[in-house]
Amino acid sequence: MPHLNLPPGTLIIDPESPKPVLTIFGYSPESFEERTLTHPDEVKEFIRKWPLIWLNVDGLGDEATLRSIGEIFNIHPLALEDIADTSQRAKVEQYDNRATFIVVPMPHPVAHEHEFTTEQLCLYLGEHCVVSFQQTAPGDCLEVIRERIRHKKGRVRTSNAAYLAYALVDTIIDAFFPIVSKMGDSLDALEARIMEDSKSSQIFDIRAVKVNLMRVRRAVWPMRDAILNMTNMDQVWGADLRPYLRDAADHVARLMDLIETDRMMASDLMELYLNSASNRLGEVNKFLTVVATIFIPVGAIASIYGMNFDVEHSAWNMPELKWTYGYPFALGLMLTVATTFLFVFWRRGWLGNQFQGSKRKRK
Repeated sequence: MPHLNLPPGTLIIDPESPKPVLTIFGYSPESFEERTLTHPDEVKEFIRKWPLIWLNVDGLGDEATLRSIGEIFNIHPLALEDIADTSQRAKVEQYDNRATFIVVPMPHPVAHEHEFTTEQLCLYLGEHCVVSFQQTAPGDCLEVIRERIRHKKGRVRTSNAAYLAYALVDTIIDAFFPIVSKMGDSLDALEARIMEDSKSSQIFDIRAVKVNLMRVRRAVWPMRDAILNMTNMDQVWGADLRPYLRDAADHVARLMDLIETDRMMASDLMELYLNSASNRLGEVNKFLTVVATIFIPVGAIASIYGMNFDVEHSAWNMPELKWTYGYPFALGLMLTVATTFLFVFWRRGWLGNQFQGSKRKRK
């Protein structure tokens, strides 16, 4: 929830946020320099020395540092407020000084199939610089861009700041794919376990994956609008970069397709589990019904032969009471009745589990 009833540009610093760690790249097509800074004023040396710089701020736990960086790069106060407020949705804004402000959610690797977290990444794009602000301490998915700068891979070293901002956003989008794929694999494994033997704990696993998919969707959905807005900013991303932005928009669309497919599969798995549980309960009830049906006539026979008869004064008493084989006859009659019922049930297909399923293979 945004902070209400405060003057615009107010910075609200979370007391639990880690202190900022400043790392900077200054580079040109021929060379580069990388350093961890001890004070924001050291950035000025890089601005004078290099044609393009990338300053990365890990942690938002110091207001003075954020304001110093804002003064050095002329960051708009409203953008600085959004940087400190980590509840922003993905967006792209442009300010009067022709600087562009981008907010995107950056995913963290999934250590467990039931875990998914993101942190807010803010990019302030100037004419010759990119300043990125991360919510947490060092640890992100942007190392691939750092390696490109160090080893002069791709176009980063030979392109402008706008391309660097695009490359950072594109890397973040790509980081979502392994996470969504892992969630899909979890659904496949859950489906296989449900088809083999459904258990009550599986419904909690399905629910956990559904919740994570909802979180991923909540993070990715606004990114689609943000990327489309970037494609319309011709003054920032020229004609040579628009194909790259369209490619990023296509990646976001593919992500949304995968997420929606997995969400539908999770809903289908929930129905499959409930149907499996209902079928298992039906099998139990069927077994109990068969047992009761068999023992009803057997019990009737036993109750009849268990009655007390006066064999000396009544002609209507059962003759088997004086018969040597009367007891074996009664047992045999019970066994015959039970066997006949079982045979009839078997012939009608009422015995055994009739539920058979096939494993779904993920395309």
